[in-house]
Amino acid sequence: MKNLKFAVNREVFSNYDYEDFCALMKDAGMKIYNGVTSKEANDKIREVFNAVLGLDEKSTRKEIRRAIRRNKNEIFEIIEDTIDALIIGGWGENPFFNEFVEYKSADFGDSNSWYTPDNTILIVSDVSGGHHDIIRQKLGAGESFSIKTQWYACKIYTEFELFLAGRVDWAGFIQKVYEAFDNKISALVYAAFSSAGSKIPNSSQFVKSGTLVKNTLVTLLEDVGAANPGKEVIMMGTKSALSQLDALEDVAWISSSMKEERHTMGRQGIWQGTRLVEIPQVFAPNDTTTKLVANNKLWVLPVDSANKFVKVYDEGEAMIKEISDGTTNMDMTMEYEYQRKMGVAAIFVKYFGIYTIGE
Repeated sequence: MKNLKFAVNREVFSNYDYEDFCALMKDAGMKIYNGVTSKEANDKIREVFNAVLGLDEKSTRKEIRRAIRRNKNEIFEIIEDTIDALIIGGWGENPFFNEFVEYKSADFGDSNSWYTPDNTILIVSDVSGGHHDIIRQKLGAGESFSIKTQWYACKIYTEFELFLAGRVDWAGFIQKVYEAFDNKISALVYAAFSSAGSKIPNSSQFVKSGTLVKNTLVTLLEDVGAANPGKEVIMMGTKSALSQLDALEDVAWISSSMKEERHTMGRQGIWQGTRLVEIPQVFAPNDTTTKLVANNKLWVLPVDSANKFVKVYDEGEAMIKEISDGTTNMDMTMEYEYQRKMGVAAIFVKYFGIYTIGE
């Protein structure tokens, strides 16, 4: 058993195993409840945090804020560890992430070093800064490179206060943080996708636009396959983009399995023998009208399991940044931000295809 002493000088885990408590927080954050109800899990988590902070169910909002301020180091260490595990685990369970993203973390002992194979010239779309400006760099064969990293953050103070007050559950609080980082990484990856076409050699052959024409698309698939012998070629796009392929098929002879695919997925899973991969659509931060992935683009890419084309480097050691001096914010409020230092790059082989529909 691991007993921890907090600033309030209470051995709050003397009657509770710390590792079990961490496992409970992680599972509850993912809405997994093993033998307990959601309410029981949240009540236990809130009970332990209240013990750490010296609070109870009758504590006022002022008392909660003061308790957080007095004991912030201890409680945020627990939150950091829980969210770290959830972020890595959540990305690992994402099918797109599993198949196309190579993830490295300093916590795992990985170095920020990536290598381009000798037999390939690769194009790096390196996403830099808190925006979607793209720095493009062409690498020669057999070169190593590193990914630029920076801090990404989301505010957590208000949500944690609401959790202690019993107004939101633990899963709701944790999911807000996870979703913020998941959306940020997704936005950076898709921004890199969108910029890649400008560096393709023989652009007239591998970059197409205009009305979606079956023969033109089949030729593009064929050319990408010929330029990358031995590699599976896939076609990627949003649900909206991939669904436009349906109009190119003759419904008179469509198979029962294709009909079932359309019924269950809203689109085909295979087109002309090529596997279709859906890119989940994401909105810009705090904006439910601006979509970050183009709904009129199809990407034709060779797949190499040994060299996944999206690279993510996580420097680990997430931290809580505090703004509570009473002067930084105009309204003199406190803020706590959960921060991680990360970098993303999209690595594309020399020859791949992009079809922009309607331009």
